Amino acid sequence: MFSLRVSVWVASALIAAPFYSQAHAFCFDEAGALYGVPANLLRGIAQVESSMNPHALNEGHVKRTRSVDIGLMQINSRWLTSEPLKSLGYTQAHLLNPCANVKVGAWILAQEFRQLGTNWDAVGAYNASCRTLKGDDCSRARLTYAWKVFRAMERHQ
Repeated sequence: MFSLRVSVWVASALIAAPFYSQAHAFCFDEAGALYGVPANLLRGIAQVESSMNPHALNEGHVKRTRSVDIGLMQINSRWLTSEPLKSLGYTQAHLLNPCANVKVGAWILAQEFRQLGTNWDAVGAYNASCRTLKGDDCSRARLTYAWKVFRAMERHQ
C-alpha cells in the first residue's frame, strides 16, 4: 500500500511539474512588468538565491541577525517589519508563495534601482546591504553577487 501511495504521489508530481514551472515563468514576467524590472534578471537572482526552490529557508544567520531568508528570492524576514509589507500584513507564510515572493523581490530590487540607479551595484545591493561592510569590502561583495546573477542569467536564456 505504501509503495502505491508513493507511486501515485510521484506520478502526480511529474504531471504537475510543467504547470508549476509555467506558473513560475508567469510570476517572473508579471512581477517584472509590475515593477519595471527585467524578468530574466529576477530569474537570475532566484537562481543564485535559492536554486529556484520556492520553499527555501535560510536560517543560517538567525543568531547574528535575528532574521531568516525566505523562498525563491530569499526575502529577508526584516522586510516584514517595513512598510508597505507590515501594513499589508505580510507574513513568512505569504513569502512561501512563489508569486508573492517574486513580487516582493522585484519590489525590493526596484527600490535599490531607485536609490542607486539601474546598474549592477544596485543588483549587488539586493544581497549585500552593507550595514556592516563598508567601502571596498561593500563594493567587492556587491560586485561578486552581481557577477553570480549575471552568470545565472546567461545560463538560463
